[in-house]
Amino acid sequence: PLAMNPFSDFHPNEEILRQERLHAAIFVLPVVLFVAFLIPTIPVLFFLNMMGNMIGQFNPQGPRSPFPMLWLVLVAMDLLPALLYFIVILLAYQNSEITLTNKRLIYRTGFVARAAGELPLENVEAIFILEPLLGRLLGYGTVTVSSIGGLRLPLQYLAKPQVFQATLQRAVAQAKSPARPAPKLAPVPHDDSRYMPKSC
Repeated sequence: PLAMNPFSDFHPNEEILRQERLHAAIFVLPVVLFVAFLIPTIPVLFFLNMMGNMIGQFNPQGPRSPFPMLWLVLVAMDLLPALLYFIVILLAYQNSEITLTNKRLIYRTGFVARAAGELPLENVEAIFILEPLLGRLLGYGTVTVSSIGGLRLPLQYLAKPQVFQATLQRAVAQAKSPARPAPKLAPVPHDDSRYMPKSC
């Protein structure tokens, strides 16, 4: 289980309903970026390898070919942008968490653009869910919470967004309709007047 946010203390009678981290699908884009950079480099690496073999055949006693070093430079140029982006995504993944209690929605998301705070459930006005095609296949989506005053909080890359949305809706409904006091019973008379016929 995830730990409670360090800036938040439990309120009296507050219970954790769900805790979520970002879905692992957040790492799909760095992988796609790496493959997109690497594919155009494969023909160049093949050509450099062929040229290095030809130079080695013509001059077997000569100095070593510089082409292996060029391979490393090209691969490093491909890896560097994807690696930097992967590190940013990894830090965002490790530093993002969403905690839903029976009183509040506590969120901390992002790394470069950081968003953190608490939203009392009584202030939640509407809840929307968005599941793209890839999200339906991998099991993630975005739950957007709008509060009184126009604040919109998109919680992206949530695992099982429908389950989170249903849990949040139930919690909001319970927070907005507190337990009603028991109805008062009519006082019972101590004598037998209730059985006496009423005089006209």
